[in-house]
Amino acid sequence: MENVTKKEADDIGQPCECREDETEKFNVFIQEMVQVVEKYGKQVLQDLDCVA
Repeated sequence: MENVTKKEADDIGQPCECREDETEKFNVFIQEMVQVVEKYGKQVLQDLDCVA
């Protein structure tokens, strides 16, 4: 997704508030996914250590 300035957002008829909401939702999603990867990544590494 490309960055869009306020002027560009106004020009294409998409309110900035909508873009900000999308960005905030995306950031929350990414943070949650990072937590999942950290949690299960550690578990997988521990399992691999036990097998080795």
